[in-house]
Amino acid sequence: MKDGGLRPRYIYLCYGPSPQTQKELRYSFETLLPEIGGDFSRVAIFTDRPKDFCDLAVETIDFTSELAAPAGSQRYNHRAKPLALARALKMFGRDCALIDTDSFIREGFDARVREALAAGAAMNAFVRADPYPDFGPFETELPNLGRYVFDRKSAKMFNSGLIAARAEHAPLLDDSCVLIERLWTAGLKRHDIEQFAVSECFRLAGVPIHEINREFEHYFPRWSKRYMRRRLRERAPGETIAFSKMRVRLFKGLWNLRLALRKWRRR
Repeated sequence: MKDGGLRPRYIYLCYGPSPQTQKELRYSFETLLPEIGGDFSRVAIFTDRPKDFCDLAVETIDFTSELAAPAGSQRYNHRAKPLALARALKMFGRDCALIDTDSFIREGFDARVREALAAGAAMNAFVRADPYPDFGPFETELPNLGRYVFDRKSAKMFNSGLIAARAEHAPLLDDSCVLIERLWTAGLKRHDIEQFAVSECFRLAGVPIHEINREFEHYFPRWSKRYMRRRLRERAPGETIAFSKMRVRLFKGLWNLRLALRKWRRR
């Protein structure tokens, strides 16, 4: 690897008032630790509430001022993800991987990240090609990559629940932040433009994006998130949460049944 043999540093981004986000981060961190041999020095938390993590033996970075920066004329919160990763790459001078709080780690994750970074970059999973068929034409000039033209035939989007990048990719993450602002200002008001912008900047730079989804569970779909948040509230310290598509389906079915019974009783 091009970082002098240093293993990647893992980055979490936690902001806002929700206590659920912190619970998610702590569980994700618990599942990551065995993969990195319990090495706390390989984890950092970028946050607007560093005091909330003073009990964890990891580096915390006050990210309050960066989180307050608007994207275009309005605030687009997910811009903070490539912004935090770009800062981490510059600050630590080594490969880094940004992990969403609503995730947990499976065996083989660290090795898979290192393998992907040796060949390019990594993101969670392929989402779709031609992600915005109703948008365009659009072009702009990026600070590092130069001219960018939105091309639906070439455009692909990967999920940003995980973004792993090498130290030399920091300018690409900087450009993705600029691209987010330009797309937002041009009228692309979507909830996922940060993952599109990161995917596009990697593509434009010729950096292969490798998917990591078997060793990494990003439970962002609505019912998966509801299931995990319920289990996180109920779990005993150190308990591993059983997760599968079938369990989520059963949880959804039982929840909808309860709602139906409530409506029936109110008649």
